[in-house]
Amino acid sequence: MAPRPRTLDVEPLPESDRVGDLPHPRDQFALFGHESEAATLAAAARSGRLAHAWILGGPKGVGKATLAWRFARALLVHGSANCPDDLSVPSDHPVARRISALAHPDVMLIRRPWDQDRKRHRTELPIEEVRRLNGLFSRFASDDGYRIAIIDAADDMNRAAENALLKTLEEPPRRALLLLVAHVPGALLPTTRSRCRSLTLRPLDAPTMDRALATLAPGLDRDTSAVLAGLAEGCPGRALELVEVGGLELYRGITGVLASLPRLQGEALFALADKVARGTGERGLTLFVQILSGVLQRLVRGAYGSPTQVPGEAQLAARLRSLAPLEGWVGVWENLQQKAIDADALNLDKKQLVLNTFFEMEALVR
Repeated sequence: MAPRPRTLDVEPLPESDRVGDLPHPRDQFALFGHESEAATLAAAARSGRLAHAWILGGPKGVGKATLAWRFARALLVHGSANCPDDLSVPSDHPVARRISALAHPDVMLIRRPWDQDRKRHRTELPIEEVRRLNGLFSRFASDDGYRIAIIDAADDMNRAAENALLKTLEEPPRRALLLLVAHVPGALLPTTRSRCRSLTLRPLDAPTMDRALATLAPGLDRDTSAVLAGLAEGCPGRALELVEVGGLELYRGITGVLASLPRLQGEALFALADKVARGTGERGLTLFVQILSGVLQRLVRGAYGSPTQVPGEAQLAARLRSLAPLEGWVGVWENLQQKAIDADALNLDKKQLVLNTFFEMEALVR
């Protein structure tokens, strides 16, 4: 008889809402900023008239998922009538441990699944995942409490999935709570938005961002923290993501090549293109597009009196604006977005895309 497979030998599947080896938002017990938003959720719970669905909107990495999991823990530990304004729960509480292990029967996470054949996450959140809500909401909750579903991210849903969700939103079961984490709430259907209460999380101010990075990444030196804070634009999760996936090194490579304009320095450019081509997922073309797009956006905004918060970038942006008209840089940014879409859809050469993008800039400034 063949031996039974050992459970411990099975590798856990990558999680679409986790970045690398960083702690998952459900394991994050510190909330930086967003005190008023946490208090709003707590007050709604204590009122006895808690809306059955909430859209937690805001830029990626600002703390939306952390707040969603924090609210779920507080509801199940304290009960709605005693929900504290800060939504705090001891990290060693049995309920918190079960939620962290995704083993609590009254909590469900809906997210993009892993595609075993392609060895990557699905690009959309399909209807099959949303239909899992039927199982959660068809049974009674423990201790007559809430049954809670967190959808992260709701704007990943395809139209079929969102239409399936609408059926639950239109006829919500008793003591059911849906928390929709949305990076771009406007991408959701108007009918979805109209059936949810919205709560928007704003980027952190500079002191709070500094405090968040000092706590979450204590090994960073002051200069590195300042650059990360500027690149992340008030979103601590994004700053940690940049550290995890090598974004800071890629940013320095990109700005180094930009600094060589109007005549590109070939060795630095080809080294950068090779780095992007060797990367996978967030470590490859996606990260390159995100970082370069951010540089170009700040370059354009700076022309209208919105200074960049990234140390040292203001001088580079001013120099690039002096080399070419603003509409030219806007065109480069727009072309970059389209090239990235085409590269993903058609599996185009990543290295050539990087080279062509900088060649376009070189032609622009000459």
